[in-house]
Amino acid sequence: MKKKSVPLILFLVGISFLIGHRGFAENLKPHAVLVAGTLHYSPELTLPVFAKELERFGFRTTVVVGEGDPEKKTENVLPGIEALGSADVAIFFMRFLKLPDEEWQPIEDYIKSGKPVIGLRTANHSFKYPKGHDRFEWNDGFGRRVIGTPYIVHQSSVTQISVVEKHLKHPIMTHVDTANWESLGTLYLTRLEAGCIPLVSGTGTGKGRLLERSFGTTLVNESEADIVAWAWENEWGGKVFGSTLGHPGDFAEESFTRMLVNSACWAVGKPLPRSDQAISTWDIKRADK
Repeated sequence: MKKKSVPLILFLVGISFLIGHRGFAENLKPHAVLVAGTLHYSPELTLPVFAKELERFGFRTTVVVGEGDPEKKTENVLPGIEALGSADVAIFFMRFLKLPDEEWQPIEDYIKSGKPVIGLRTANHSFKYPKGHDRFEWNDGFGRRVIGTPYIVHQSSVTQISVVEKHLKHPIMTHVDTANWESLGTLYLTRLEAGCIPLVSGTGTGKGRLLERSFGTTLVNESEADIVAWAWENEWGGKVFGSTLGHPGDFAEESFTRMLVNSACWAVGKPLPRSDQAISTWDIKRADK
């Protein structure tokens, strides 16, 4: 008498269903694309570990990082940047890039789609196209129009950080319990666009000087205070979390990494981490110095 094979068939069908269901569930997770487009401040080290943290909180992630120094390249600068086409949130940490058309286009398409943007540290001066280039305006425009401020200048000391008490109820500040800390990064000065909500401020010292830029004149004092993290909605309707923090030392501070996780969740409408959920930190040294 032949053995019945129906149970085996049902078993195999069940396994196929589970595998398919797992793949379907994975695709339902919001897709975060993290773009490391500089060696300055070592985002090629910090963004991959932060991507793993986002995965722990229910994201699927793609890290875009090329070989060599992206600031010195004009071809194959950001291989895989087309991943932005399926992104639900993009985290940009770039500086002084001159992308070819085929690598620029996914970025422009993403921005103009109105999807969320998180810009860290040098992202407000992501591009450095020569005068006369079709994308010259984006040298300042990416910071100003996409993230909320152009690059002005930075100070030379460490930065003393303070939360902005008035906006502690903003979702990005949820369970950020430390009111003051020190960032190893220098203070970047900003010129925030109207509607930016200041979340965190910083103070730092440096050389007093007069700066004359294409977008205006700035008198920099020896001691300066400025906003170092903010929330905004840009002209395309995209949610924005902008921050001039992002030195590798900042990733050792739980308040910063919690804000970063919160901002990604806020951007895509995911529940924010609970107060009893630990947020990872990392001791990462700058590789560019």
